[in-house]
Amino acid sequence: MAKNSSYSAVIIEYFSGDHLFKCLDSLLAQTLQAKEIIVINNGASDESISKLEKYDKVQVVNPAANLGYARAANLGIANTTADIVATLNPDIVLDRDCAELLVGYLDENEKVGAVGPLIREPDGVIYPSARIEPGLKVAIGHAIFSLINRDNKFTRKYQNVDIDKQNPTKVDWLSGAAMFVTRDALNKVGMWDERYFMYCEDIDLCNSLRTNGFDIAFQPQAKITHVGGGSSGNANIKLLFIHHKSLYLFACKKYKNQPLMKILALIFIGIRFPFAVIKSKIR
Repeated sequence: MAKNSSYSAVIIEYFSGDHLFKCLDSLLAQTLQAKEIIVINNGASDESISKLEKYDKVQVVNPAANLGYARAANLGIANTTADIVATLNPDIVLDRDCAELLVGYLDENEKVGAVGPLIREPDGVIYPSARIEPGLKVAIGHAIFSLINRDNKFTRKYQNVDIDKQNPTKVDWLSGAAMFVTRDALNKVGMWDERYFMYCEDIDLCNSLRTNGFDIAFQPQAKITHVGGGSSGNANIKLLFIHHKSLYLFACKKYKNQPLMKILALIFIGIRFPFAVIKSKIR
């Protein structure tokens, strides 16, 4: 590591139960230790709060409300001082050298503003966490055909499933489940966009970073396991509504100077929503 940067970890907690403590234990076992570990308590049981008190190195911030992901991430970042900030879901477990590999990569690649690890599901299946920003054809194809068959060609392209899973690669955006971002990059783009309560905030941040001249990288030699659903659980109508609302917000930002595209996006997303609800009911 040329620069020997430090990093802080921010975990956005929301009723994840024991997953949070497995995440914390994996952080405390890292070969490169975090300068600070901040847990933003968007929601936790009394039992979890009691257990957190046993972690001397962990600072708990209680906003007394569920702030959503972006606002909570920014609050956590405001309570850190390191050169790099890792924003993490509570339902992940990091391999012991994960932080060292990701911080080292940022140190060695000054143009990179954010880097993410390879994400495994509990059964070992690799989650497509390093994706492309799709063109209109791929975006529409994915939005339609993913409701019918997740393995269609549009979704595969959007999810970048054929990406090199051995060597670091530049990508368009990363999953927010585990993202290491330099403080310089965060300061330049104005942090996470707090208009997103949940979903798409990671796409938006990466897009802002790239717009401001930073690269986004996937470093598959660093690995985590993501349980998934530890906080949000199974899809329901409220979550689907928030997801589609976030999609529309992102479309509005992307097409801010194209009012016709914003109208078309609203119509398309509005039509897709009830079909997504139906699909969730028949799983």
